[in-house]
Amino acid sequence: MTTASRVLLVEDSESMASIYRGYLASSAYQVETAASIGEARQALEKQPVAIVLLDVKLPDGNGLDFVDELLAREDAPDIVVMTAYATADMAVQAVRRGAVDFITKPFDATRLLVTLDNTLAQQQLRRDCARLSRRRSIAFDQFVGDSPAMHSVYQTIEALAASDAAVFVVGESGTGKELAARAIHDNSERVAAGFVILNCGAMPSDRLDLALFGSEGAARRADGGTLFLDEVCELEPELQAKLLRFVQFGTFLGSGPGEEQVDARIICATNRDPLRAVQDGTLREDLYYRLHVVPLRMPPLRERGGDIALLAAHYLARFASESGKRFRGFSENAMEALQRYPWPGNVRQLQNVLREIVVLHDAGQVTEAMLPDFLQSGHIPVEPPAPPSAARSEVPAAARDVVEPLWLLERRAIEEAIAACDGNVNRAAGLLEVAPSTVYRKLQAWKQSGDRG
Repeated sequence: MTTASRVLLVEDSESMASIYRGYLASSAYQVETAASIGEARQALEKQPVAIVLLDVKLPDGNGLDFVDELLAREDAPDIVVMTAYATADMAVQAVRRGAVDFITKPFDATRLLVTLDNTLAQQQLRRDCARLSRRRSIAFDQFVGDSPAMHSVYQTIEALAASDAAVFVVGESGTGKELAARAIHDNSERVAAGFVILNCGAMPSDRLDLALFGSEGAARRADGGTLFLDEVCELEPELQAKLLRFVQFGTFLGSGPGEEQVDARIICATNRDPLRAVQDGTLREDLYYRLHVVPLRMPPLRERGGDIALLAAHYLARFASESGKRFRGFSENAMEALQRYPWPGNVRQLQNVLREIVVLHDAGQVTEAMLPDFLQSGHIPVEPPAPPSAARSEVPAAARDVVEPLWLLERRAIEEAIAACDGNVNRAAGLLEVAPSTVYRKLQAWKQSGDRG
C-alpha cells in the first residue's frame, strides 16, 4: 500500500469514525484513525499519509491550529477539514490557512469519496507540474506574459492538457479564462474533436436547457472533445441537477427516448467566487465538487507586473498592422501611465484602449496625450452617481434620521475596510469579499461626486 492511498482520520467520536471507515471499506484507501491531535502526531511519526481528514473540535486542541503544524512538516499531507454546519465559517478559515478542502457534516459515502478522489487528483497535478517545469513541451503563443503569475498558469495548463480531469477556471472578467480553456483543449488528445463554448449567463433557463441538451445542443457537439461552460454559477437549480448527472455519468435526457451517452471533457469558468456561491445556495455543493476537481486561477492584470508593457507592445503592433498605421512604440510617459493604472477590466480593457488609440491616431509613437482621460489622470472611469431620490425628501424627518441611504452604508463599510488595511485597497476588497475593481469604481464615483459639489 503506497503513501498515495493512506488517509489519517482525526475524529474524536468513535461512532462517527466507525461510520467513515465503513464508507471507505471497499475503496482503495487505507484508513488509520486518531481520536486527538496527540494521537495524530504519533500516527504521522510512524508513517506518512497522503491526506488528513481533520475534525475542527478535538479534545486536546483546535483543529485549525493543527493545520499550521501539519503544513510545516517536511512530508506535509493535504488536509480536508470536517465541520458541522454551524461552523462552516471556521472551515472556510481553514481552507484559507492551507487546507485543500472542507466537508460539511453530515456527509455520505459518495461525498467523502469524491472529496478524497479530487484531492488525489490535485496531488497528481502538482507532481506533474514539478516534472513538467523542467521540460516545456507546449508552446503558449496564444498568451503574452512572462510574469511569475503567468508561468504558474502555463505549468498548470501543461499538466492539465495531459489529463482528462474536470477543470474549474476562476478569475475576474477579462483575465483570459476562455483562452486558458482553449489552450488546455488544443494541447490535449481531444484536439481533433470540437471545443464547444456555452455561456450559461447569456440566455434564459429554458433556452439554455435546449442549447445544452437539445438535439443540436452543446453536449452532443462536444462528444469526443471539450465542453466549456462559461459563467457556470449562473445556472438555474434545475439545470444544475441535469448537469450534475451529465458530469457524473456522461448521460442526459435528450429529445429522443431514453438517455444519451456523450464523452466530453468539462471545463467551466466563473468570475465569481464559486465557494461563496455554494455558501449562498446559488451553486449546488455536489456539483461544485464534481466540477472543482482541478482549479485554475487566472491572475488579474494588476498582479502581472511587467506583463503590461509586453501586452501593450503586442496589441499595438497587431492593431497597427491590421489598420496600416505607423505605430512602433510608446513614449516614456505613456508607458508609465499604462503601468501605474490598476486595470479593473484586465487584459480585455487594455486591448480596447490600444485599439481605440490606433483607430483615432497615426504616429510613430503613442504619446500620453493620445491616452484616454482616465489613464492620464489615473482615475477609473465610472458612470456618474445617480442624484438623490426625490422620494427621500418626502419621507418624514424622523424616519430619515433613523434610516440611512444604502449608498452611505456601503461607503462607510468600504472606507472602514480600507482604513483597517492601512490604505491597501486590494486587501480591503478581500475583507469585503468583492472584486478590487468594484472598490476602485466606488471610490472614483464618490470622488467625482465630491468634485462637482
